[in-house]
Amino acid sequence: MYKRLKEIESRKTEIRGLIESGNDLDVQAISTELETLSKEERGILDKIELLQKASTGAVVLNEVHENRGGFQGQGGLSAGEHDMLEARKSKEYRSAFFKMLQAGKSSLMPEERNILHRGNAIGNGKNLTEFRFTSDSTSAGAAIPQITWDMVIQKLLIVSAVYPFISKYNLKGNLKVPYEDVFNDAAWTAEGTTVNPGNDTLAGLLLSAYDLIKTVQVSRVVEHLSVDAFESYIVDKLFRKLMVAIENAILNGTGATNKQPTGILNAITWGTGNQVIYGKSGQGITGLTYDSFTALKGKLLAPYHANAFWVMSSNTLYTGVCAIKDALGRPIFLDNPQWGLTNANNNGEQVDYSKTAIVGRILGNPVIMSPYIPDGTILFGDLRFYHFNLSVDVLIEKSYEYGFASNDVWYKGWLLADGGVSQSEAFVMALPHS
Repeated sequence: MYKRLKEIESRKTEIRGLIESGNDLDVQAISTELETLSKEERGILDKIELLQKASTGAVVLNEVHENRGGFQGQGGLSAGEHDMLEARKSKEYRSAFFKMLQAGKSSLMPEERNILHRGNAIGNGKNLTEFRFTSDSTSAGAAIPQITWDMVIQKLLIVSAVYPFISKYNLKGNLKVPYEDVFNDAAWTAEGTTVNPGNDTLAGLLLSAYDLIKTVQVSRVVEHLSVDAFESYIVDKLFRKLMVAIENAILNGTGATNKQPTGILNAITWGTGNQVIYGKSGQGITGLTYDSFTALKGKLLAPYHANAFWVMSSNTLYTGVCAIKDALGRPIFLDNPQWGLTNANNNGEQVDYSKTAIVGRILGNPVIMSPYIPDGTILFGDLRFYHFNLSVDVLIEKSYEYGFASNDVWYKGWLLADGGVSQSEAFVMALPHS
């Protein structure tokens, strides 16, 4: 399956190049091919998701509705919020949404306008007016369909290195993640003795909502593609850039000062207690030794070891780490034993897609390669203590004016998100000597 996904991705890239070249094209043939590729890709992604659920033992339960004042809702949603989200899940909303992006509001039938109104009825307090669908606005923007967003998330889980292993939320507005700040161990006491309640306290990581925006310029040929082909094109062209920005921010985000998430490398105050400086001055990656890794692992508190990952660049791994051996000549890095394993039930493909980012193990812990961590820097820690919240309403807007002279059309993707570390002690880092 993964080989075929790469082939589909490669062909889509070729098609994007053809569309953007400005040469004469058989639009119908291109549209049909893109639609076929998109359907095949969606089917593969669904199978991969099922494999993941099967491997983790996830079970789909029958939905239970709460009775809240006569409204059969979900959790704390109001009747209006529930109706809005249900509208976004519908195929009718998806069809109307992409028809609006392709041909504008004037092309919409009354029932298509109604479903778009339902899916964009309630704001989140920060949405810009021009982004939200209204009948009297010249904007051609709206919240993306749930079906499309599910496809974006599936792609993000597969193409990203770090994102699949962090704590992820999709909750409206600001989010406060509680964690233990001051806590005491349990104490033995004699029978009948009053127990001292201690001074345990909770702190909270407050996640705000920062704007992430990407604009792309495309040929107006895309307006003649089918809905499926157009959806596939927009997801590949627009959301790939948003995915890259999210993955980069998890490690390198600079925080509230620059209106973006705070990445792991910048969220923690590094010093002798959580950092190892390896090698001699000027050695760089070649200064890595077996002792560098044992020293770094020793600095991480034992409770975090079981779920800790090594995160490094491909250059660090293959130029520096792979050359290291122990006293018996055994390499410290072991290729991922899961990679390439097959069984009779998955058509000879890899078993667990969530481990595709894991390329091997060092001292028993999995290794992840990320292109967004500096060469020579090695992060070791429990990624679950990085929290990332997508704060509702991923929106797309369209404009002809910006590309008027070139007969192109511009699309803008926009979302709200924030991220941060809740437990600094869950991470340690190694750096080369300056």
